[in-house]
Amino acid sequence: MPATDLHLVVDIAAWWITAVFESGTVVQPVLFDGRARLPSGVFDNSGTWTAGRSALIDGLRRPESYRPDPMTLLRHGGPVEAVAAALAHVAAVPGGRITALTVITADAWAPPARHRLERAAALARLPRPRVVSTAAAAAGMTGAELAVVCVTGTAWPELTLVDTRDGYRHLSTAAVRAPGVPAVDEVLLRVAASRAGTDADPDNWQVSREVEQARAFLAVQPRASMLLPEPHGAVELNRDDLAAATAVHLKCLPDAAKQLLADAGADPGTVGAVVLVGEDADQVGAALAEAALAPTVTVRDSHTLLRSVAGIRPPGRPSWRPWPRRRI
Repeated sequence: MPATDLHLVVDIAAWWITAVFESGTVVQPVLFDGRARLPSGVFDNSGTWTAGRSALIDGLRRPESYRPDPMTLLRHGGPVEAVAAALAHVAAVPGGRITALTVITADAWAPPARHRLERAAALARLPRPRVVSTAAAAAGMTGAELAVVCVTGTAWPELTLVDTRDGYRHLSTAAVRAPGVPAVDEVLLRVAASRAGTDADPDNWQVSREVEQARAFLAVQPRASMLLPEPHGAVELNRDDLAAATAVHLKCLPDAAKQLLADAGADPGTVGAVVLVGEDADQVGAALAEAALAPTVTVRDSHTLLRSVAGIRPPGRPSWRPWPRRRI
């Protein structure tokens, strides 16, 4: 790839966008006004979509017109213009000619959803995207032919068995979920609402965003504050709250791991690597170890995955081995 051409790798997650770009032999993070990530939501102004921090500011004024997770909307048939606005916003930052685009998605996408993503990229005047799942990106970092990837997630952890030979294949997936028990973020929302003396509203994206941010803080500090709608102010969540919300699901991890391998007809001895992805990885990592799946790689920063994907050979060269390159 000529040094003037850019390969853009973008992860448009539920709440945040992170991206890197490859130019020549260098892979660099995309910085948004000096910040490593950007709100992923888009604002709908009567059919005109905007993205980035200005969209979030407008969304706080008119919350009914803000869509915090446009990729999930697109995957289920939502407007391609919303994701096109997000992609165009990110692509404008590096300031070069983008000749290759890779999009990281939480799940493997079926052809109809992939086609909608291709239309969104075309609207953003970007190349046809290569789509790589989070699990495949994580497995590709290990060099193992068969890898178990655990993504902590906002709802509950999820296990994926990935075959990295000749590209990648999701062989099986298993949610680490206790039947009938609310998702982790929903439990945290209920705890916060109880402390504030109000009702929990999981459909309020502003409150859900506060929970997500509090959870990210709890990965690195023992307590975190979150704001609830007026007349309620800030309430505090602590690491014990997060541990309790997660622990009930983690009790199911050994059975989920056995089911994961059984569904693929795989023997535990053939698993070459276990990758744990997520900011709040410690508690899940301990549970994996107890289930004889001790993580060989732990990824807390999404840029790590993006950098790895930027070094993976493009379609038509089905190898996960990265090119020799310098990463900064």
